Amino acid sequence: MELETQLNASDRNTRAIIGNNFQKIQEEDAKDDGAFQKFQSDANERMDQLDQEKATHDDVSDLRDELLKKIKHIILGTDEETVKTVIQEMKKEGTI
Repeated sequence: MELETQLNASDRNTRAIIGNNFQKIQEEDAKDDGAFQKFQSDANERMDQLDQEKATHDDVSDLRDELLKKIKHIILGTDEETVKTVIQEMKKEGTI
């Protein structure tokens, strides 16, 4: 952006030059606003995508914790019938 810098207070064109300079500044500002809005939109989309991936990761963590809990229950089970029941239940749920 190139502005007129040769201003003379006694020159009749000074007002027109100042008006043109102001218009150039406004145009440049509008371009900057557009670029910032695109950047902000892209950043928001990326953050939404990361939030969705995090939710998936949280789901996997929850499933892992649940499976570990069931495994501990099997390991601590002393009678064969309890172990069979837990394994059959896990098969029904699709966790094994």
